Amino acid sequence: MPRTIYYIDFDREKRNTAGAKAPDDIAEICRRAGYTKYTVPAYPKDKNKIYRKLWLLFGCTRWWRKLGRLLQDGDIVIYQHPLYGHRVTGRMVEKIHKKTRCSFFVFIHDLESLRGGVAGVVSANAATSQYSDNDMLMKFDAVICHNKRMHAYLVSRGYEENKLIDLEIFDYLTDAELKKQEKGDAPSIAIAGNLAIGKCPYIYSMFDAGHNAGLTVNLYGIGFQEDKASSNMIYHGSFKPEELPGHLKGDFGLVWDGTSAETCAGNTGEYLRYNNPHKTSLYLASGMPVVCWSQAAIADFVLENGVGITVDSLYQLEERIKNVTAEEYKQLADNAAKMAEKLRSGFYTLQAIERSAEKD
Repeated sequence: MPRTIYYIDFDREKRNTAGAKAPDDIAEICRRAGYTKYTVPAYPKDKNKIYRKLWLLFGCTRWWRKLGRLLQDGDIVIYQHPLYGHRVTGRMVEKIHKKTRCSFFVFIHDLESLRGGVAGVVSANAATSQYSDNDMLMKFDAVICHNKRMHAYLVSRGYEENKLIDLEIFDYLTDAELKKQEKGDAPSIAIAGNLAIGKCPYIYSMFDAGHNAGLTVNLYGIGFQEDKASSNMIYHGSFKPEELPGHLKGDFGLVWDGTSAETCAGNTGEYLRYNNPHKTSLYLASGMPVVCWSQAAIADFVLENGVGITVDSLYQLEERIKNVTAEEYKQLADNAAKMAEKLRSGFYTLQAIERSAEKD
């Protein structure tokens, strides 16, 4: 009997933020590939704590049991982490495995036990994160992690080597026009995301002590604090994630995080040593080369594919961009445009699923 590939998904509210863009894209890529959607209810985050706990215990168990009754030998289930109901998920995956010879593949979006939360955005729950990132995920047949550095970290945590697949980079679906990228007369960058000073203080300190005096910074997203901004900054507003690639301006898209412009510091800055920041995919899907922290895990991909440059500190940005020749920039832009076609087609998502199935 032909194998059925299910993907677990739920309907999300559409907003002008990229928070759900990566999981939305993976679900859409699965739909386009002809996989079968298994719809689950959205988490009732607006309800009180007791209601949410009961909902997770009974509601989450109910839809997992329903899925279990659908599955037959040889079927595949694609799950995205983190979702919700981690302890129920871990228990139900074990139970279904005992009854049916099917396979569970999981895409990791974030390892909260490694990151440790995001100030004002994602709260840190150490006990839940430790269980979900370690015990629960180990029950899956294939774990699709970000890159070789996250791969090595997971092996150090006890994951079986043969269960791990490296995604390499997140895809980014968009129909926005892919414009020809040309280097400007003066150095410039684009920064997209949450622009609040509490989330990204580095944005507001990169011009300290006269640094980057000739650099233009084009900003896109929510939370921009004009009263803290430099005259070098141009705020362009907030756009839907699928439309944003058509609005970006700048020589390079900046991939950076943390509390400092000197280096990527703090928990979100240190996390760049292991994760694939989704904004890398945004810039490249726009055909825009990227500039990232030299110690970031994504720097390996950027340099190997010739789609950008690296810096140790944001205080080096202006000079580093100036030193890129017109010929060098043209090659970076050409490579980024080729990469854009891959990211817009779901190439890396489908490749990871295929590699997982080969190991299965």
